[in-house]
Amino acid sequence: MTFRIDAERVSIRPWEAADRPTFRALVDDIRVTRYLGRGAVWSDEHVDEFFARQQRHLENVGFCMGAIVRKEDDRVIGLAGLQPLRKGNDVESGWWLAPDVWGHGYAAEAGGAAVAYGLNVLKLPRVVAIAHPDNEPSLVVMRKIGMSFVGRFTGEELGIFVQHPEVVMYALSSRPG
Repeated sequence: MTFRIDAERVSIRPWEAADRPTFRALVDDIRVTRYLGRGAVWSDEHVDEFFARQQRHLENVGFCMGAIVRKEDDRVIGLAGLQPLRKGNDVESGWWLAPDVWGHGYAAEAGGAAVAYGLNVLKLPRVVAIAHPDNEPSLVVMRKIGMSFVGRFTGEELGIFVQHPEVVMYALSSRPG
C-alpha cells in the first residue's frame, strides 16, 4: 500500500527528491521553525536526517510526515502526516505550512485528514499532536480537528529534542463501535 492521504484541497504524500528545495525553504524560514525542535533554521545534516527518518518510517510502519500538495496547482505548501513518537506507543500527527498560505485552513484540513487516516485507516487507538505552549495557531488547529488537551511534557519524556522546557500534547482517540 502506498502512503497517500487525500483531502478536499490537499493531499499528503511521501517526499520526493525534487521537493528538497521547497523543504529547505520551509526550514530556512524562522517563522516556520520558531516553535520546532531547535527553534532555528536547519543545517544540511538536520535536513538529511529528517528525510532519512521519514524514509525509515515509510519502510518500517508505512506512513510518514510527508509533503502537503495543494491540488489546484500541485504546489508543495508544507508538511503533514504521521510518525511514531520515539518513546512510547503513540503516533504523532503534525503540520507546518509555508507562511504565504497561512490562514487559509490548509493546516486544519491536512492535520484533520492525517488524524482521520491514523484512526480510520491504520486503526490506531489514538493520534497525538505536540506543540510549544505558546504556538497558539497550532493549538487552535488541534482543537478545531477535535483533539483534547492531554498534558504538558518535556522533550526528554517524549524522546524528542526541543529547545523549550516543555511542550503540550493533545490527542484524539478512536471511538468504539
